[in-house]
Order: sequence, then C-alpha cells, then structure tokens
Amino acid sequence: MKRKTVSFIVIIIAIIRCLFFEHSFVSGWESEGRSVLSGDGQQSSDKEYHQALALSAAFRYASEQVIPATVKVISHLQTTEDREAMQIQIPALRTLPGQRNPGDSAGTGILIDPQGIVLTNNHVIARAREIEVELPDGRKYYAKKYRHDPETDLAVIWLDISGRDELPYAVFGNSDLMEIGDWVLAIGNPFELDLTVSAGIISAKGRLLKQVQRTEFLQTDAAINPGNSGGPLINLKGEIIGINTAILSRTGTNQGIGFALPSNNAQWVAQQIIAKGKVERAWLGVITKPLTRWESQRLKLKQQTGVLVEYPLQNSPAEEAGLKEDDVILSFDGQPVNAVYQLQRFTERAKIGEEHEIILIRAGRRYKLMVDMRPMPPSAGLIGSMLGNSVQSYVDATLNFLLIQATEPILGRLKLSGRQGLIVLTTIPGGRAEKAGIRVGTLITKVDGKAVPTRNAYIAVRNESDLSDGITLDVVLPGGVEQKIVIKLEQ
Repeated sequence: MKRKTVSFIVIIIAIIRCLFFEHSFVSGWESEGRSVLSGDGQQSSDKEYHQALALSAAFRYASEQVIPATVKVISHLQTTEDREAMQIQIPALRTLPGQRNPGDSAGTGILIDPQGIVLTNNHVIARAREIEVELPDGRKYYAKKYRHDPETDLAVIWLDISGRDELPYAVFGNSDLMEIGDWVLAIGNPFELDLTVSAGIISAKGRLLKQVQRTEFLQTDAAINPGNSGGPLINLKGEIIGINTAILSRTGTNQGIGFALPSNNAQWVAQQIIAKGKVERAWLGVITKPLTRWESQRLKLKQQTGVLVEYPLQNSPAEEAGLKEDDVILSFDGQPVNAVYQLQRFTERAKIGEEHEIILIRAGRRYKLMVDMRPMPPSAGLIGSMLGNSVQSYVDATLNFLLIQATEPILGRLKLSGRQGLIVLTTIPGGRAEKAGIRVGTLITKVDGKAVPTRNAYIAVRNESDLSDGITLDVVLPGGVEQKIVIKLEQ
C-alpha cells in the first residue's frame, strides 16, 4: 500500500510539473524561432503542448516502474518437435514465444516478488528441459522449479538466486478498474528486441479465447508480437493490469489486436500456485450460456441480465442445490452475474465446503438457492477446456452421456489431432456408457460401423440404431488407443 501511494504521488507531481512548469522551456524554444506547429501549419496552443508533455511524462514514469522487473525467459527445448508443439495452431489466433536458437525459444516474464518469483505464460516454458531468465541489468539465473496452470496459460518460475540481493519486482493493479479507451503499455522482448515498450488503449473487455477457457481477456491495440508472450500490460501508474498472451493475426505479427489475461485473474492464480503448488478451484458443475434477447423472449423475461442454465451435471453441487434447465442465474454471493465468465470466476474462487447463495429466476419467479461448493474433480478441468464458443453438444439420454463436436484445439489437448468425431464430455454415474467403460475425453468415430464426423451425423445414425442388438462404438481413448465398445440395453 505504501509503495502504491508513493507511486501515485510521484506520477501526479510529474504531470503537474509538465503542465505548469515547462512554460519557460517552451518560451525559450520559441524565442529562438522554433515554433511548435500543428498538422495544418498553425501554431499549437501551450495547453495542447503541455498536455502532450504530460502524457509523455506519464508513459515514461510507468515504463520506469516496470522495465527493471521485466525479464527475458529462455526455454531450452529438447527437440525441434517440442518447439513446434509450443505453437498453438489455430487459424489467425496465435500465442507464440519468439524463436531464439534452433533448440531455444524466448519469451517474456515479470518479476512479482523480490525473492525471484517470475510470472509468465505456460506456453512460453512448456516442454522446456531448462529455463534461463535474464534481467535487464544483465544478470542471469536458472529456474530451480516451476509450476503451471494450463487452464489459464500461466506459469510461475522460482529463480535460483542463492541468497543474493533482492530483485526488482512489479506490483499488480486492479484490472476490473480498467475501461475501454484507457491508455496501457505493453513491455516485452518481441523478435529478441529486448525491453520494447509499445503504447495503446484497452480496446475491449471480457474477450473469450477457445484455447484458454478459464479466463476472459482484455483486448488492446498496443503492439504485441512473438516474444511478448508472458510480459506485462501496465497502466499509467506502472501497475500490472494484464499478462500479454495472444494476438489475432493473419501474418503471425501484430495487426492491432492483442489479448492480455487480466491481472485480477493472474494474481489469484499466482497466489494459489505459490501457496499450494497448484490451483485449487471450487466446482459448481453447471453448463451455462449467455442470456440472449431471443432466450429472454422465449422465457418471457422483462430483463436480459444473468446467464442461462442449460443443464446441471450429474451429482454436482448445482444439481444437489436444485438448479434446473432454463434457470437464469442473476447473482452469486451477492455479486451480479452478467456473463458466463463472471459466474465461472466467482464460483471457482468460492470457499470449498461452505454454502453460497445463488439468486435466480425460474418461470418468471425469483428464487434463492444455497449451494455447498466442492473441490473441482480432475475431469472438470478437461470439461472446461472442451467447452468453447459455439461448440455443438448433444445429450444421448439412452446411452447416458453428453457429447460435443470435436475441434482441433480439443483434439490437440487429447493428443488426437487430425481425427473426426464426437467427444464424451461427461457420463451419468452408473449409466450405460460408464458401465461399458467409456470415460471423459473418449472420441467416438463410428456408430455401428458408420462414421460420425459431426453432431448431425451422429444423431442420424443413432436414430437408426436398434438397442436390442446392442450398439457398437468405434472409439479412441485420450492418447490414441483405439477400441470397439458394445453397449447393450440391459447394461
């Protein structure tokens, strides 16, 4: 708190100085015949010039607070295939560390603790056999350990500083306070150009990316390129308000659309990893979607706020609390819910083993439910990563499982790239699919010998199935093991 107060006072003094004490400099400059001209050739007013100086001073001040703590993260990789695997191949959307040497990959990180703790993207250090970190002053350290959270593409690195002096570090700001149009600076090492600072604004908030399901993103037009990944996006007080993660580009370089993971999310994940070695999330167990105008009209609702429940998962806290299809969740523990990612953020950080309040609308009436949050089961993380924007799902009530259309990002995570079919998202405990040995992440490629590359194809084939003879599923387990599984009615 003390550091933040001092930082705020310093930046205010810098701006005041530029606004009120630069007049003698401008006057002297103009007295030598060097007029300040605007684009149309007319002399600019002192006010406009001082405003420009004030903004320049703010940029300079913010950069000075964070540059000493911005580091280069060099991942020494095992093979060329490892380096290629680090590049998430989704058309246009790229999260790429910069390439250094044939066996290395370089990105950016930010020191968040004087004892040598670095925050960066998980994809920057994924598959590294050794991690090297270089500070702006030339000091180099190796990682003694690291922990990661693939669900948010974040990683924490502990440097082996061997009892040496404390290192510079940056502080987190409140990303929720950032608004569209606010100035921000991106700092990183694009294309091995160390400590490059670019300026821009917050272009949008609450962006969702298919690769990273457990967070929303800030969008910025500040230049972000390969090598910037893992570096800080900062406000004009020199506080971290985001971790630069991805760009939307048809060329692989900056085209004015970059994405940063908000600092409030990054800080919570980092604190969990530092304290526990992993991220412990609470679990609600409900599939939701945005409440569109059409859905609001269908449900005869006057308002269009909240998120719509598609269905609670079997034996989940949501089901036990009584959540039902077409419920509209308005708030969680008194916090208004206006987007799916907000509900996800509130619920995963809820205290496990305690009851939490959900306010909802059901059939036009307002209800309050109490839900007892439990730890997220291992399969839920996989479920969360599979659910993306516009992913088509299908509930096979007879076989007792929920399927989703396979997409390349999901197949890549399951190590099943290049295949087609539907993926088992969840099974009903004790149901036919579970008894037959089908588990979460199983890819169904054929039903009774007929290929089912799409949801509609699966439905068409299933409508022709005769359960009296059993249904034969050609499946591929996560990792690539192929099997034939027969499900019979009596199962």
